[in-house]
Formats: sequence, structure tokens, C-alpha cells
Amino acid sequence: MVGGESLRGYSRVMTRLAVALALVPWAVAQTTPNFSGVWELNQAQSKSSGHAPDRMRCKIDQQGSTFAVTFRVTARGETQQETQKYAIGQESKTEMHGAPMTSHAEWDGATLAVRSVAVFAGKELRLADRWSLSADGNTLTFAERHQYGADPEAEDVHIFDRRPAESWEPDAPPKMAEEVYKNIQVLKGVPAPRLRTVMTNLTQWLGVDCAHCHVVGEFEKDDKPAKQTARKMFQMVRGIGHDYFGDANPVTCWTCHRGQPKPQFLPPQ
Repeated sequence: MVGGESLRGYSRVMTRLAVALALVPWAVAQTTPNFSGVWELNQAQSKSSGHAPDRMRCKIDQQGSTFAVTFRVTARGETQQETQKYAIGQESKTEMHGAPMTSHAEWDGATLAVRSVAVFAGKELRLADRWSLSADGNTLTFAERHQYGADPEAEDVHIFDRRPAESWEPDAPPKMAEEVYKNIQVLKGVPAPRLRTVMTNLTQWLGVDCAHCHVVGEFEKDDKPAKQTARKMFQMVRGIGHDYFGDANPVTCWTCHRGQPKPQFLPPQ
């Protein structure tokens, strides 16, 4: 009798364990919603710590544990697009406005939590993003805490409404820099999004910020001598690439400047 009771007790335990294991995939599925779709910012319900864009949309492609999030933002009549990719439990290397960014994504219950660090002009922009989906699947909340350097931390809360998939227009060919920005002289023919990347790279290659060459808020002006010097340097680097490397351009500002405004002629002793 004792042996029989023990066997029945063991059988009940194993049955419960089997049921619990069978429920694990179901439980995981319940806590990992699918954010895939086209979403548009609800301006009235959102909260921004800075200047709110005229329009913001995003398209999310979620495949298992990987995410591709494409933002289209229209501000002051100009539309820019950027795609960031994440993988759950892994470090992802991507860019934000041309600056290098490292991200780590993980699930916090039914919320996608992404921590990122981007570097602009030698200072870190630290981001803590949280994405969550409403019960009916029609509202996406994107809460982002951000801190740049030693500035105070701030938070933006973006509320997105689901839109039909066909409302996302195919990508248009990028405009050239001279079509988007004023007073482009040397970098004509460079795609406008690429120009922003080049400018961001310059801040790292020379260890300066935008105000080193530009009048902030009036970037088209030629008031600062450093801007004229930068144009000559672009022409020099382009000429070296064309004459000696078949336009491969292995030479950049970093080749000589190494993060300093003045070229470094010899390695530090």
C-alpha cells in the first residue's frame, strides 16, 4: 500500500510538471507581443521634452527575437528616415543621426526594453527606451528617457496609432545635399542623409562641435574662417583619393587630425 501511494504521488507530481512545461511556450507567447506594423504618432496624447515634430511615423518588422524599427520624421518641412535594428539579449551596433550607437534589448514582461549609448561630439547620449502594446493591439507606447552628457535627464512619451500597411510609401530616392541644404559648394552630389553622417564624423575626427565651423541656427553662412578651411581640406582629401587610390578614399580627416583641431604630424612621444 505504501509503495502504491508513493507511485501515485510520484505520478501526480510528474503530471503537474508535464503540464507546467507544456504551458511554458504559451506563457512566453503571452508576454512577447508582436509590434510589427505601421504606426503614426498621436500628437495630442504624446509628451515631448523638446520641439515636437510635424509628423512622425514608424514601421516595425519583428521576426522572432529581432526588430527593425524605421522612423520617418518630418520637421520644418524636411523629412528624414532612419532604421535601427535590435536583437533580444545581444549587443547591436547601429547609428543615430550618423553617430555610432550601441544598444542592448531585452524583454521586461510584455515590454521591450532597449538601452543605448550614442556618441555626439565626444559626449554620450544615454537612452532607455520602453515599448509596450495595448491590449487591443492598436496603440503602441514608446517611452524614452534620455540624457546627453551632464545635462539633466528628460523623458519623452510617444503614443502611436496603428495604420494600414499600405499607408507606408516606398522609400523615395534620397535628395542631394544641395537640394536640401543651402550654400553647398564642395559636397554637391552627396546624398543629403550622407551629409549629416559626414558632419557627425567631423566632430569626432577633429574633436570639435558644429559651432567650430558654423553659425548655429544659420548653417549656410560663411562667417567663420574654419568653414572655408574645411572646404579646402575636403578638396585636398578628395584629390588624394582620386589621384593615388582610384577614388577609394582611404584618407580622411582622421588620418592627420586624430581627434584634434590641428593635424598631428608625429605620433605622441
